[in-house]
Amino acid sequence: MKHRTWTRREFGRLVAAVSLAPRTARTQAGAGGGKLRAGAATVNITPPLGCSLAGGMTDRIATDVHDELHVRSLVLDDGESRMAIALVDSCVVPREIFDRAKQLIAQPRGIPPERVLLAATHTHSAPPAAHLFQSLPDSKYTEWLPVRIADAVRMAVSRLRPARIGWGTGREERLVFNRRYFMKPGAIPADPWGRTTDQVLMNPPAGSPNIVKAAGPTDPEVGVLAVEGLDGRPICLLGNYALHYVGGIAPGHISADYFAAWAESIKRLAGAAAAREFPPFVPILANGCSGNINGIDFYAPPAKPAPYEQMQKYADTLAAECRRVWQQVPFQDSVKLAGAIEDIELGVRSPTADDVAAAKKLLGGMPAGAQYKDRSQIYARETLIVSETFPQRVKTVVQALRIGPLAVAAFPGEPFVELGLQVKRESPFRPTLVIELANDYRGYIPTVEGHDLGGYETWRAKSSYLEKGAAPKLVATALRLLERINHG
Repeated sequence: MKHRTWTRREFGRLVAAVSLAPRTARTQAGAGGGKLRAGAATVNITPPLGCSLAGGMTDRIATDVHDELHVRSLVLDDGESRMAIALVDSCVVPREIFDRAKQLIAQPRGIPPERVLLAATHTHSAPPAAHLFQSLPDSKYTEWLPVRIADAVRMAVSRLRPARIGWGTGREERLVFNRRYFMKPGAIPADPWGRTTDQVLMNPPAGSPNIVKAAGPTDPEVGVLAVEGLDGRPICLLGNYALHYVGGIAPGHISADYFAAWAESIKRLAGAAAAREFPPFVPILANGCSGNINGIDFYAPPAKPAPYEQMQKYADTLAAECRRVWQQVPFQDSVKLAGAIEDIELGVRSPTADDVAAAKKLLGGMPAGAQYKDRSQIYARETLIVSETFPQRVKTVVQALRIGPLAVAAFPGEPFVELGLQVKRESPFRPTLVIELANDYRGYIPTVEGHDLGGYETWRAKSSYLEKGAAPKLVATALRLLERINHG
C-alpha cells in the first residue's frame, strides 16, 4: 500500500484542523471552575525474543519485534473519587493477573477495584498471559505483567492535572464484517469431532460462490472519549471499536497489531507524533464486542497484502473517523464518576465420559509435549484439559463505569457483537461504550442462537466453554449495573 505523501502546507492544514475544533469546543464549554483532573501514561511490556506467541492453535516463537507492546492507561479524578482504564497489548489476560494488578493499584489509598477497568486489546502476536491452545505462558512474564499494569496506572495518577473531557460517536462501516456465514448445502466441513451439525462456517474462503449470507450483524459505531488539559494540550484519546484484530504480520514478529498502529496514526493527526512535551499524549484503543467480527470482506476475491499493509490501512481509516468526531465534541471541566462491579457464576459445558474416552483414544501413543497439527488432535487435547482442570461452575466479572452522561460496560472474554448492540440499545446512558476482554478471560461468549448454529466459536475448548445461556445472563448483569450507577 502506498501512503499519501503530504506537503508541508497540506500537513499544516491537517494539524490545524485537528487543533481548531477542540479549541472552539473549549470556548463553548466555558473556562475555569471545574474540578476534573486527568492523567495518562504508557509502559512497555515487550518480552524477550524466544517467547511463545499467542493467537494460533499451534505455538509460535518470537524472532523479531515489529513494534513494542504496551499498557496504555487513563486516570480521571472528579475531586471526590478516581477512576482508571488501562488496555494491555495482549491476546487475553486472565483474572488472576488483573486482580493482582488491581491490588497493587489500590495500595495505599489508591483506586478501588470497582473503578479500575483493565482489558486486553486482543493482538494475536503477543506472548500468552494464559494457556491458549498449545501456547503456554511464561511464569516470569505473568509475574511481571501485573506490576507493569499497575505501574501504568500509578504513573497516570502522578500526572493528574486540571482537565476537560468530551465524548462523541461516529461510524466506520468499511472495516467490520461478521465472520460467520450460512453456506450452500455440503459446503461446511465436519467439526473436529467428525460431526456435520454446524449450520454456519467461520472465515469461509473469500469470494466463495458457496456463501449464502452472514449469520449476524456488525457494530460500526466508533466511540471517542477525549481528554485535554486546560491549556488545550491533549492528554488522552480513548477509542472504542468492535474489530477482532487485523493481523497480517511477518512470521515470528511481536506486534501490538492495529491497536498500536491506530495510536500512532492519532498522534500524527494530532500533530504530536514528534512532540517532546512531558507528559506525552496517550491514545488508547479498546476493543468492542467482536467475538464474531473481523476485518475481512468474504464476498470479495481473496487479497494478499504485504505484511502490515492492511493493518496500517485499517488503523489510518479508523483514526481519521476518530479525529473527525474529536473535532466536534464539546468539552466540560466537571463530570461525575461512578463505578460498579459484580461477580456472576456461570456453568461450564463439560465433556462427557464418552468425549473423554474418545479423546484419550485419539491421542494414545503420542509423545508427551508433542505439538499437534491435526485439528481433531488439537481439540482432543482441549477436551482432556477442560475435563481435568475446569470446575462445573466458574465465577467471572461484569463492570460498569459512569463518566458524566457517558457509560462504559465491560465484559470478560470475547462476546458476540449482539451483546454489545443490546447493551448500547437498552442502556440508560447515551453514549455507552462496550469493552470486551475486560477484567477476566472466559473464552468466546456466543448468543444462544449462535450456540444453536454451531461453528468454531462454539466448539468446546479453553477458548469456548461457558454454558449456552451465558450471554443473556451477562447482558442482564451489565444493564443492572448501568441502572445502578445511573441512580446512585
